[in-house]
Amino acid sequence: MQSPVQAPAGRSGRGKPRTTMPNAKPPALLRRGRFALAALALATALFASPRPTHPGLAPVAPPTPFPAGDDALRALVADLDLDEHPGEAAERPDGHALRQAVAAYAVRLAVDKAAVHPLSGPVAVRTDDRLGAPGRPLRLVSLAPAEPAQAMEPAAAPRPETPPAKLATVAVKNPTTFPAVAPIPEKPAPRQPEKTPTPVMATAGRSVLVAGDSLSIFLADALRPLLAGRPGTAFFAKGKVSSGLARPDFFNWEREMAAAATTARPDVVVIMIATNDNQTLTRPDGGKVAFGRPGWDAEYARRVRRLVELARQGNPQARIYWIGAPVMADPKLNADVAAINGVIARQIDALAGCRFVDVRRTLADAGGNYAKSLPAPGGPRATRTADGVHLTPYGAKLLAHATLASMSPTMAALEKR
Repeated sequence: MQSPVQAPAGRSGRGKPRTTMPNAKPPALLRRGRFALAALALATALFASPRPTHPGLAPVAPPTPFPAGDDALRALVADLDLDEHPGEAAERPDGHALRQAVAAYAVRLAVDKAAVHPLSGPVAVRTDDRLGAPGRPLRLVSLAPAEPAQAMEPAAAPRPETPPAKLATVAVKNPTTFPAVAPIPEKPAPRQPEKTPTPVMATAGRSVLVAGDSLSIFLADALRPLLAGRPGTAFFAKGKVSSGLARPDFFNWEREMAAAATTARPDVVVIMIATNDNQTLTRPDGGKVAFGRPGWDAEYARRVRRLVELARQGNPQARIYWIGAPVMADPKLNADVAAINGVIARQIDALAGCRFVDVRRTLADAGGNYAKSLPAPGGPRATRTADGVHLTPYGAKLLAHATLASMSPTMAALEKR
């Protein structure tokens, strides 16, 4: 038995000698210090390890490749559930591959667009085989049998261009997990000069378009039943209250007419626009010209011609009928509308296939003045509303009959085609 070791004097705190046994445990403070150092070293190692750069995907070690026909590869494929293709695992163990997610930073490949792999060809994806955990999905991909290898051409010889192989449609279970790779765009072929398409004609004598301001809406409502008795007649109407050619910022008739004419492809276009256009016009160069001032008539005439051109966009042979505005109750407005009618009439009468229809007498008294009502069977009937501008149903019917009478020769000729 060993004797106790005598501790040096003066180190016990009170000057008394202290004995220490050789197998005695270190103090608790020393044990806690060693534990803290170990924990700190472990934390340092954890924080120093690389983290995955793609959320949800941890770095995956690259699998060890198996040579074709290797027993280990054959055993791996044999473990897969290939009920749809029994025996295929044993016949072609190297004809399958497992595609799995990898960390974003784990793989970087240089792509040679001209490179061709011996196994290039269709790829069939087994949509019924679910492999891997929900968070780490895998897909079983079967490669089509490779065609017989062809002799490689010399590097200096140019590779003849061949059309790309037609790929079969592939259904994928997890399209969001494995986005499809966009194909490499091919060099576009030289652009051939475009040919102007031949306008498609509407059915002969069967398409009528009525367009214009609020008065045209009354006209269209009364004209529609009069044309309903003509077999196969297609009727289109486009009206906008308070609109005209003066304010395209409020309602752009050029754009709307082009769209309506392209859709309807009319044989006959009836336009009624004038009442709201006694306003300042803005010329294409940005200059403004007030109503009644020099230059106003020229700018308004340009807009009339342009609208006729657009009305024939769907059918260049369309007949155009521009219905003038009737007399107005307000003398100032009546004088303005009469001046606008004159500008329109001069332009329309100068254009082939166009006619201006003057309806001032249609809704006026015997002296050509504004009439609130006109004689009718059974007594006078109201033709105008209280505002002195718009029409009652009877007034609209009178206007529709006058319009149809002007159109009758054209409609009759169209029906004989």
